Amino acid sequence: MNLLRRMSGPRLIRDRRIAGAHLAILSVAFSGAALAAAGPARAQQPTAAVPSAAVPSAAAVNRSLDDLAKLFAVAVTDRAFRQSIHDSVAQRFDGDTDVLWKVWTQKPGAWSALARVEARRSGTSTLRAQNAVTLLAGRIPRLQIAVPANFASWNPAAYTPLVAFMPTGVEDTTLKTVTAYDAAGRAFQLDAQVAPKRPVIVLGLNERTDDSGALLPAFRAAAKRPSVSAAATSGAPRAAAAATSYQVRMTKVSLVDDNEPWTAGDAEISVKARSKGCSGVEYLDVNWAGLNDSGDTWSGPRVLGNTTCDVVYYWWEDDGTKADFDLSFLSFGLGVKMDNGDDLIGGVQVAHRDFAGATSSAYEWSDLTMWAD
Repeated sequence: MNLLRRMSGPRLIRDRRIAGAHLAILSVAFSGAALAAAGPARAQQPTAAVPSAAVPSAAAVNRSLDDLAKLFAVAVTDRAFRQSIHDSVAQRFDGDTDVLWKVWTQKPGAWSALARVEARRSGTSTLRAQNAVTLLAGRIPRLQIAVPANFASWNPAAYTPLVAFMPTGVEDTTLKTVTAYDAAGRAFQLDAQVAPKRPVIVLGLNERTDDSGALLPAFRAAAKRPSVSAAATSGAPRAAAAATSYQVRMTKVSLVDDNEPWTAGDAEISVKARSKGCSGVEYLDVNWAGLNDSGDTWSGPRVLGNTTCDVVYYWWEDDGTKADFDLSFLSFGLGVKMDNGDDLIGGVQVAHRDFAGATSSAYEWSDLTMWAD
């Protein structure tokens, strides 16, 4: 995402502490209003390093995606081909409804179906056609095949989806349309921000792996969620671990805007919490479970650690590409590398005294509201 995007700072709301089992649904204001004078500091954008030149170019990748989408749209008329895609995507290797090209092409018949389509289209031999398809795919690092919307309702034996592609090098949160094809080569412009009512196969770049296809560390760790102690879930009063050490908890998060078009699948809503001035909290969660789509609400609590000083929180939607930038808030480094395409939500510094347990506090941005104590 363009780093010049305006982010509103959080608006602080105080109420009596809320137990995890009895959390009320939070009403979120869709506003980018300035902070009240007593509110926390405005979110600061990360300090950017100079990114290296992308190879191949976004234009070259998009041309290849377009060509592959046309090939897929013809090949997908074959029932066995559709079934192969369905079964591979259903494995959700990274938690989303997608499969990497390099994995899917190991399936019997995957290559041959595409090569036959290319051979008919170009009038060449099947071998040359297969080489042509290999060349197209080779220009696209992290190429994936996905069914990001309505996958659960897709019966591949009965329905042939359109095939679209998600272009790279674009601002995904403001992208108006994506192009999809049918078997006859007809192009359709689909709303990029509103999911269609029927399943669509989407070719694009995976956001959760590196260029070799290995899951990024943050997404490997995401499967190992921190356990919640019995005391935390019961809502029982918390005793300080030491005279000035308080337990830091997240109690509720409401997601207003996931900053992710439907073509990219589930959002990777991410947070870093770090104690500022002591060695207390050092918490990172990329791809927060339960915060996948706009309107989702997660209810905890979740214990992030203990602190004897203030804690800085920062939220963003992780696009999962090259980590070229160091995330910081008010010049305080958070120890997180991120891409300049990540969609920044905002940060806040929570005072040490606010973790004493007397109150629950809500910190509200235009895209997300966080409750913590």
